[in-house]
Amino acid sequence: MMERAAIRVMIVDDHPIVREGLRTLLSDEPGIEIVGEAGDAEQGEQLAATLKPDIILMDVTLPGRSGIEAAAEIRRKGLPSRVILLTSALGDDLKLQEAIDAEVMGYLLKDVSRGELVWSIESAYRGAPVFHPSVQKQLLRRATGERLPHEKLTPRELDILKAIASGKSNKVIAYDHNLTEGTVKGYVSVVLSKLDVTDRTQAALYAVKHQLVD
Repeated sequence: MMERAAIRVMIVDDHPIVREGLRTLLSDEPGIEIVGEAGDAEQGEQLAATLKPDIILMDVTLPGRSGIEAAAEIRRKGLPSRVILLTSALGDDLKLQEAIDAEVMGYLLKDVSRGELVWSIESAYRGAPVFHPSVQKQLLRRATGERLPHEKLTPRELDILKAIASGKSNKVIAYDHNLTEGTVKGYVSVVLSKLDVTDRTQAALYAVKHQLVD
């Protein structure tokens, strides 16, 4: 029986140590061959056109154009490569939609294990999308129309949440928004209730987790 050809993989990341880590992680894996590396989107697109790898492991955040933009360009050119995006932190719904529009085959965190990464490469090669569980939840939520708690906040309530997450007191928030402290206290109670948290610290952690503040 003829052995299946190795899956040809290219790595695109602007950090040499990350490229080295991925290369080391996969170099001894039977059935996978690292055929090229690039440090930015433009170089990645050029190499993809030349090497035509089966799978491209692409960092989401790259100098110049993003990994999502590079994936979209690779798809626009009709290249056969399937892109798996790698990121240090999952993005918001907008980035997810952009990734879906770019027809990527995967969206994973960089802390993925060797076994999970190999499985993801093999799955994407077979045409089966591979997404981090948190991304899968976002996709399901989008499909069902379910809203996250912070999406139920009014613009004013969202401003109050951001102020809470910035560590501002009710007095400062009241001054910044030309409100009375009593009104701010009422807003804070509503925000905590809508987020289903019990105190300001939990509200602040929620805001950070969902990237509502830096």
